[in-house]
Amino acid sequence: MAQTLRIFGEGMKVCVEIALMAADAGLVRVGEPCIAIAGTGRGADTAVVLAPAHVQQFFDLRVMEVLAKPRLG
Repeated sequence: MAQTLRIFGEGMKVCVEIALMAADAGLVRVGEPCIAIAGTGRGADTAVVLAPAHVQQFFDLRVMEVLAKPRLG
């Protein structure tokens, strides 16, 4: 799954991981839209609106909108 998310960039993979961990910790409501921001060693470069899910229900997570993503090339 991580390799599939990396197609959209390392930051996308991290955004999804952040949302899953936050949902499992009870810091965000499952299914309620939130913004996840991530990036690499050079700083935050990816932001997405998503509806988080618990890790056990990974496929219930929904990416609703990509706000920012680094341009390749």
